[in-house]
Amino acid sequence: VCGELAGDPEAVPILLGLGLDEFSMAPPSIPRAKAIVRRWSFADAHRLAAEVINLESAAAVRERVRARQPEQVIHRQAR
Repeated sequence: VCGELAGDPEAVPILLGLGLDEFSMAPPSIPRAKAIVRRWSFADAHRLAAEVINLESAAAVRERVRARQPEQVIHRQAR
């Protein structure tokens, strides 16, 4: 996956859960994305992807992801 979606901290676990394992993103997004990848097991990411696949809006998807990962991982600034 290439582009802004690959570096979106709320999209990363869903993309992992869908079986994607190669991401191309802007360098400033890499540390945060790596922290998110380390936090999620494939099984947990797969379950999350299955949960959100039929949600009706992007807002509902983001809400579900936020409920499943700590704020400090989502919003931490890249150092």
